Amino acid sequence: MGAGTHHAQQSIVQQVDMEKIELFCRSIRYRDQYTLMHADHVADLMSGLASWIFVSSDEISLAYLVGLMHDVGKTRIPTAILQKPGKLTDEEYAIMKTHAALGAQMLANVEGAALLVPIVLHHHERFDGRGYPHGLAGSAIPLFSRMLALCDAFDAMTTFRCYREPVSLDECLAEMKRCSGTHFDPDLCQAFVEYIETTFGLRKL
Repeated sequence: MGAGTHHAQQSIVQQVDMEKIELFCRSIRYRDQYTLMHADHVADLMSGLASWIFVSSDEISLAYLVGLMHDVGKTRIPTAILQKPGKLTDEEYAIMKTHAALGAQMLANVEGAALLVPIVLHHHERFDGRGYPHGLAGSAIPLFSRMLALCDAFDAMTTFRCYREPVSLDECLAEMKRCSGTHFDPDLCQAFVEYIETTFGLRKL
């Protein structure tokens, strides 16, 4: 077996400079406790959803890693905006929206993390093309970005934020179904709802 073949068969975790990823996690923890907690939740949801729809352990590892790193760009957002308790102004929101591109740039400098870059860049695209940063639509959005959109929204809605109370699981799932086909990939949305309902005992296997 040649060296090239061996490298191609390395798992994503073996390819990526995990020390750099750990450094990023520490910088997230230092900047904002909520963002760290959110990243942990989204990573768990991503690996759970990946287990639900995939068989490859490498795809599950990739899903976990992008969940952990999807908001790393927020470490470059001013604290006054990141931790503002009230509604962001249009100008502040425009700055906040740069976190996806900033995160992609940061990951582009990590050895072996090339797969993560487009996923993080596009995790705020919408299925109907009305997201950011590039207004991609449908299957033009990377699959794992479409998964992230679901996991990100679910955790944001069901956990306490400094500017609002969390919603119930039923309310959250109803809202996600309502946004199926606009915000979310409808097939993935259905799979995600089934995964959550099964995980939380709302659906019998």
